Amino acid sequence: MSGPTTPLRLALIGAGRVGTAVTELLRRRGHVVAGVASRSAESARRAADFLDADVFDHYTSLPAADVVLLGVPHGAIEAVASLVAGRLQTGARSVVVHFAGAAGIAPLTPVLDAGAGAAALHPVQACPDLRSALARLPGSAWGVTTSAGLEAWATEFIARELSGDPVVVAEEHRPLWHAAATITSNGIAALLATGETLLASIEVEAPERVLGPLAAGTVTNAAAGGGGAATLTGPVVRGESETIAAHLEHIIGAAPHLVEDYARVVRVIVAAALRARRIDEQTAGRVIRLLEENQG
Repeated sequence: MSGPTTPLRLALIGAGRVGTAVTELLRRRGHVVAGVASRSAESARRAADFLDADVFDHYTSLPAADVVLLGVPHGAIEAVASLVAGRLQTGARSVVVHFAGAAGIAPLTPVLDAGAGAAALHPVQACPDLRSALARLPGSAWGVTTSAGLEAWATEFIARELSGDPVVVAEEHRPLWHAAATITSNGIAALLATGETLLASIEVEAPERVLGPLAAGTVTNAAAGGGGAATLTGPVVRGESETIAAHLEHIIGAAPHLVEDYARVVRVIVAAALRARRIDEQTAGRVIRLLEENQG
């Protein structure tokens, strides 16, 4: 199956950051927004004004659409798909899309039963607001899982219409795909927060200005240098136990509540370096013993 032809008629249900940004990016490509719906009238009207579209009530209607975009939370996908399934155009081959990371097309079973195509398209990107989403989604990777016959259309749709990098993900692997994305994004943010707290303990003002460029440089190095494992640096991969001991001594003195956090992060670094053969078992054991000796 080839999927819908362009220009597409789009219906957006759920006016969150990603759904609204995707719809706007598609509108800029010449596609037509047939309508916008959301849980609240206020959010629906705000997104509709932004997208120059009409508001509709997805509980009672659905405009004629080639692609229905569900920008709703994971837990709401199946219920909204059930509403949509009964209102898809008879005889037309529509595609219903959701953007959740951990779910594949299983929550879209109602639309599959109605004869529509289904696609789970998850952007691997941090989108704290609409402006960021519009700027960051082009060029990002997308996890693509589709119903039979739609994979080629969906990968081309991501690459051509959203300037993204499509990565096909099997239905059963969606939770692992999402886990990798969330621990990377939120893990970086959590590590920044921990480092900022350490700097604040020695009265460094605006610690995010110190660590933000470092984090950005680290990500750039990993992207250009073969990944995180290949570009690990610092005292663990150099086997500098004395440096780690000094860290622990001073954290215990200045910010004892962060000793456990520091030790957890060092353990993750040790494990990653060991898997990548950046350190040997002897070095790993020496660092782990040092951590154990300095934890209550």
